[in-house]
Amino acid sequence: MSPKSGEPHKYRGVADDLRRRITAGDFDEARKLPGERELRSGYGVSLMTVRQALGVLRDEGLVEARQGSGWYLAEWRPIVRNALKRLYPSQWGEARSMWDVDADGRPWEVVEPQVDFPRLPDEVARVLDLRPGSKAWRRHRKYVVEGVPVMRATSYIPDEFARDTQITELNSGEGGIYARLKEVGHEPVEFREQVRCRIATPAEVDDLRLAAGAPVIEQHRIAMQADGRVVEFNRMILDASRFLLVYDFKA
Repeated sequence: MSPKSGEPHKYRGVADDLRRRITAGDFDEARKLPGERELRSGYGVSLMTVRQALGVLRDEGLVEARQGSGWYLAEWRPIVRNALKRLYPSQWGEARSMWDVDADGRPWEVVEPQVDFPRLPDEVARVLDLRPGSKAWRRHRKYVVEGVPVMRATSYIPDEFARDTQITELNSGEGGIYARLKEVGHEPVEFREQVRCRIATPAEVDDLRLAAGAPVIEQHRIAMQADGRVVEFNRMILDASRFLLVYDFKA
């Protein structure tokens, strides 16, 4: 049954009360919240309502789920993603990964890497200034920080720039694809990023272990060489609760 006009959804009431209790320090000693079934009984609501409330608090960065163990006060330190610092040639040009900047000393890894040469969706072909139906190299991977999946990224690189380089292999080598592009005379010198926040799709929920209805950041980056030609289009899906996006500008 839908709530009456002006009546808040039950899960928001549960979330509000749990937030109050967290702020008051009720769970500081154990750092753990009561189990979902205990919360269901205590608030007199359904298990679905409890999970929706916990999802709200998770998206706010207050709590986190630990598989097979329950819900805890969040201890996650946001990944500070500074676009200008990570894209400086002094970073990838010295054969370092841009993720060394993002992770800031925390352990990270790339999992589920895939490289193939498919026909492009029309919208991707347009970004790369290729004819409809063209093929390009696609690099698909997921990033995990401290054992937590935080981002899925898919890069598209035109064949004329990637051919006969390590870009076409699973391991693109130190410095990543930008270092390989530089080696063959197609160094990216200009970048454009577009960022929007939206609700995760069911597939993204499963892939990044998100709560149903959690937000993600969809970030598109276009890398261009000196003549303006696009050498890479990267579509990234970020767990919005895990990142702080920072952009520095000088007047």
